[in-house]
Formats: sequence, C-alpha cells, structure tokens
Amino acid sequence: MSDHTNDPKNPVLSFIGTAFLFIVPAALIVMLGIVGFAFLGGSGLEKKDEAAPATMVASPAAQASPPAVAPVDPAATAEPAAATVAAAPSGDAPPADLMEVGKASYMMCAACHGADGQGLKAGPMLMAPSLIGSELLLGDADAALLIILKGIAKENMDYMGMMASLAAGLNDEKLAGVLTYTRNEWGNSAPAITVEQAAAARAKFAGVDTPAGVKRAEIQAIIDAHK
Repeated sequence: MSDHTNDPKNPVLSFIGTAFLFIVPAALIVMLGIVGFAFLGGSGLEKKDEAAPATMVASPAAQASPPAVAPVDPAATAEPAAATVAAAPSGDAPPADLMEVGKASYMMCAACHGADGQGLKAGPMLMAPSLIGSELLLGDADAALLIILKGIAKENMDYMGMMASLAAGLNDEKLAGVLTYTRNEWGNSAPAITVEQAAAARAKFAGVDTPAGVKRAEIQAIIDAHK
C-alpha cells in the first residue's frame, strides 16, 4: 500500500475563487470611475452670467439738447413807466385832522345825503340832493356856511327830506370839518373851510331870521348883504 496524500482543494473551485478576487475589485473600480466621470461632467454646466449689465451712456450727440432760449429783448424787461399822475387841483391839500373831524361829523348828514354823498334813496325819490359836484357846496364858502347854519326852506317835493339848521349841533370846528370833508370827498375838490371862517360866518349870519330855512333864490342876496 502506498501513502499518497489527497489534495482537498478542487481545482475548479480554486479557479473561481481566484477569479472572484480579481473581478470584484475591478468592477468596483470601473463603477467608481463611471460615477466620478458623471459627477465631474455635471459640475461643468455653464453658470448664468450674474454680472450686472453695463450702464449704457449716451454719447453727447445722442443726449437731448436743452431747449433753445429766445434772446431777451431789453425793452421787454424794462420796468414799466410810472403811471401818469393826474395833476392835483390848485391849492393846498385839506388838513388831515380837519378831514377826520368832518368825516365823523358827516354821519348826521349821511341820513339824507347818503354815505356816498349821492343822496339816500327813498323809493323812487331821494331824501336830499347829491353833494357830488354841487354848486352850492363847492362854490362860495359863505353860501355853504349859510346853508348849514340856517337850513334851506322846503319849497317843493323835489326831495323827501328837509335841510334843517345844524347851527346848534355843530361847533365851529365841526362846522369847518364837515364842509371841508364834503368839499374834498367823492371826487369833489374845493378849498378847505377854516375854523376861523366858520366862526366868522356864525357871527355875521346870526341876525338872519329864517326859522324855516333860507330860500334858494335868496341865498346870494343874503350873502351880499352881510359882506
């Protein structure tokens, strides 16, 4: 009997085992290569250009030109000539303080002659004549003073009111003031009446006995008789 030692390894199984040891690592390497290539290829995608667009600057020729300015005419920009002032009436301006006294005293006259001096309306008629441009008011100072001191007789119905004597209601200053005011208001223009003139008229017409007022037709005759 011979002593042969039997090899427990099967040649086929040994080959398969050896091949497995080489094939499996190689397959893993190939798979890793494929995954890596795909990853690297995907990371190469183009990125969007995030840079802000460059600001477009128009060329000087393209920019809008400022509106043309018309040449200025020196004559057009010159200051307007001062308005021509109407020539002042002859004589000195009435004293301001006397005008103020007269304006206040006129309130009793406005009841018939109106605040505007045109005569207060009473229906279709006037209470008293207009003082604007009145010949009796703007003429001889003595005529105006006589009328205020003695009143005017009511001879017809031309006016609803009656010009009564105001001698007791107006002292010499107020008498001078109210006549100065009415003679130089509403466009009227006449010399001022002084306080001295008022006092003199009161004295010289004191003897005129006309309880109902002087008649218009007799005014000038009375004045002439007391010069």
